Amino acid sequence: MQIRKAVKEDASTLNHLLTLLIQDEKQYDENIDENFVVTNMYENYIEDPKKCILVAKVEEQIVGYLYGFIKETDVTLLKQEAQLDALYIKEEYRGRKFADALIEEFIRWLKENHIMNVTVGVCSLNTKAKQLYQKHHFITFKEELQLKIN
Repeated sequence: MQIRKAVKEDASTLNHLLTLLIQDEKQYDENIDENFVVTNMYENYIEDPKKCILVAKVEEQIVGYLYGFIKETDVTLLKQEAQLDALYIKEEYRGRKFADALIEEFIRWLKENHIMNVTVGVCSLNTKAKQLYQKHHFITFKEELQLKIN
């Protein structure tokens, strides 16, 4: 297993993995369009120093990735915060600690950038994701409530 920062040549693979993540999330959120295909997103993010895109590789194949970023400064906050926005491991590679390694490397990046808080959004029915993040000491800090309008 190798964890490294993404490079421009990884962008199309990252776009594809985000498409797979969106399709996977459909099982937890009926409002997700599982037919949406991501194109030309990560090409614009890879070289941004406020964004962290990590890839997990086996031999020469990217099998998963993590995308996080430092949030824009909020004048009401004392310190900058970050968002873990996307984490996806191909199904056949799950359970092999790739997600753990990506999260640990992301936390190192956050520390290097003097970020004290990071948030991640998880669908309440996605118990596996919640367990993964809780294992890495994420806690429920705020809850988002939703009203479905008929």
